[in-house]
Amino acid sequence: MCFWGTIEQRVKLFMNWLYQRSIVCLAAILGVFLTLFITVVHCIVTFWFSGGISIFDVIQPLCYGALLTPFVVFFFSQIFSDVEKARVQIKDMKKSLAKTYVAMINQRDRNLTLTKDHEVLRGQKQKVEKELEEQATFFSAIVDLTPDIILYRDAAGRIKGCNDNLLRLLGTKSAAQLVDVLKDDHDLDDIFAKFDDILKQNNSDVTYEGTINGVVYQMRKRPAVNAEGELIGIMLYGHDITKLKYEQDLLEKTSRDKSNFISTLSHELRTPLNGIVGLSDILMQTGHFSGNDMRNLKAINVSAVTLGNIFNDVIDLNKFERQTFTVIYSPVNWQDFIDDFETLSHLMTEQKNLDFSFSVEGKVEKYLLLDPTRLRQILWNLTANAIKFTKEGGITITVKQQMVGDEADVSFTITDTGIGIAKEEQDKIFGLYYQVEGTKQATGTGIGLHVTKNYCEAMNGSIGIDSDLGRGSSFTVSFKFKKCEYKEETQQIKKRLNVLLVEDVELNILVAKTMLEKLGNRVFVAKTGREAIDIFAKEKLDVALLDMQLPDMTGFDVADTYVEKMQGKVPLIALTANVINDPKEYERHHINGVMNKPLSLSKLVENLQKYQG
Repeated sequence: MCFWGTIEQRVKLFMNWLYQRSIVCLAAILGVFLTLFITVVHCIVTFWFSGGISIFDVIQPLCYGALLTPFVVFFFSQIFSDVEKARVQIKDMKKSLAKTYVAMINQRDRNLTLTKDHEVLRGQKQKVEKELEEQATFFSAIVDLTPDIILYRDAAGRIKGCNDNLLRLLGTKSAAQLVDVLKDDHDLDDIFAKFDDILKQNNSDVTYEGTINGVVYQMRKRPAVNAEGELIGIMLYGHDITKLKYEQDLLEKTSRDKSNFISTLSHELRTPLNGIVGLSDILMQTGHFSGNDMRNLKAINVSAVTLGNIFNDVIDLNKFERQTFTVIYSPVNWQDFIDDFETLSHLMTEQKNLDFSFSVEGKVEKYLLLDPTRLRQILWNLTANAIKFTKEGGITITVKQQMVGDEADVSFTITDTGIGIAKEEQDKIFGLYYQVEGTKQATGTGIGLHVTKNYCEAMNGSIGIDSDLGRGSSFTVSFKFKKCEYKEETQQIKKRLNVLLVEDVELNILVAKTMLEKLGNRVFVAKTGREAIDIFAKEKLDVALLDMQLPDMTGFDVADTYVEKMQGKVPLIALTANVINDPKEYERHHINGVMNKPLSLSKLVENLQKYQG
C-alpha cells in the first residue's frame, strides 16, 4: 500500500510538473516529430534520385533535427511564454474566483442568518422595551400611589426624584419646588439628611424616626450602589407610624397603669394577709390551742398563705409579661424545706378529708443553692391543683433525690386520684387562663400552671405530666441544685435587740411588734419616714425593719438619708410586698436584707439572728 501510494504520488507530481511546463514539452515533441519528418522526407528524396539510402542519409537529417529542436523549443517557449503565464494566471484566478465565490456564498448564508437573528433580536428588543416601559409605568404608579413618602438623592445629597405623597405632604408640586422648600426649612432638611454619613461609611441601611408636619414617620435609608460598588445615590422610604406610636404609647401607659395597680393592690392586700398569717402564727406558737381549735387555726393560717400564693402568681405573671422576672438564689436547709412542704401539704389535704402520703428517696447535702420562694410556689400550685380536682381518694407526693458530683438531682412527683386530663388536653393546660373543658366550675385563677411552667424554665428545670381521663394525674418537676456551704446559727435570739419598726399600717404594726416582743426584743415604732430618721438620731438601735411605702417617703429614701447623711451603720431590713425582687436595687440603697410580707415568725427569727452580734 505504501509503495503504490508512493508511485501514485510521484506520478501525480510528475504530471503536475508536465502540466506546469506544457509549452516546452509540446515544443520538444514538435521538434522531435519535425526531425523525424525531415529524416523521412530526406530518405525518400535520396532514394528517389539515387536509388538507394545509406546510413549517412539517415543520420544526417537526424543530426540536423537534433540541432534544430532546441531552437524550435526556445522559439515556441518565447512565443508562447506569455500565453503560459496567462494560462497559469487564469488558472489561479479560477481558483481564487472559486474560493471567492464559495466565500461569497458562505457570507451570504451568514448574512441571511444574521439578518434573521437581527430580526429576532429586534423583535425581542421591542418586546423588552415594551415590557420595561410597562414595568416603569407600573412601578411609577406604585411609587406615586403609596401612602408612604419616597425620596431619591444622589451621592452628593442632591434631590433627583420623589413621589406624589411627599409633594402633597409638603404642599409642593415638583421636585424643584421641594429643593427650594428644603433650602428654607433647615429642620426638615436635617430630617432627610440624618445619618447620611453613617450610611456612606457603613454602606448599609439606616432606620430612624422623624416627624413632618405632625406626622411621625419611620425613615429607612438604603444606599444605591452600581456594579463597581460605588455609591451613586440614597433612597429614603418613610412609613407613617403615627397611629402605631399612639397605640404603643397607650400600651406602655396601660402597662404602667397595670403595674401601678398591681403594686397598689399588692400593698393593700398584703396588709390583711400579713395580719391573718402573722396573728395566726403567733396564736399557734402560744400553745393555748389544741384539738379542733388548733386545727381551725391552722386552716386559717393555711388559707391565708394560699391566698398569698395566688396573689404571688398574679404578681409574677405581670413580671413575666414585662420581662422583669428574676430568680433569687440563696442557701436553703433542704431538710427543713422538705419538712415545711410536707406539713403544708398535709394541712391542705386534711381540709378535704383526703388520704395523704409523703415519701422521700435518697439523700443530698444539707444546704442547697436555690430560690425557695419560687420552688415553694411551684410545689404549692401543683399540690393545690391535685387537691382541687380530687373529690375522693388521696394525694401522693414522692421526692427523689441524689447527689451527682456537686449537684443534687431532685424531682417531685405529685399524684392524685382526681378527674384526670385527656391526652388531647395535656399540651394545652400550661396555657394562660386555660381550663380543661367541664372543669370551669372549679375555683381558681387559670394562671397557676402557666406560671408554674415559667418558674420551672427560669430555674432550668422541667415539668411533665402523666394522666388518664377519670383515673387521676401525676405531675413531675425536676431540678438540679448546687450544693453550698452555709453556717446556720441557732434559731434562738441570743440577746435582746433594740429594733426600729418603720410601718404605717396599724395591723402590720400589731403583727410585727407582737412577734418581735414575743422574741424578747424592744421595739420602737415609726409610722413615717421623718419619725424613723428622728428615732435613728435619738436611740441606740441594733436593727431596723423598713416598710417600702410610707406616707411621706419611700423606704429607700429613709435608707439613703440614714446611711449617706447620718453615716448610720445599723443593719437595715426591707419589708416588701414582693413587687421589687432585684437584690441589686436594695444594695444600691444600702439595705442589707429583705423580708416579704406576710411575715412569719420563723423568717423573722432567721433574719434577726444575723444581726445580733
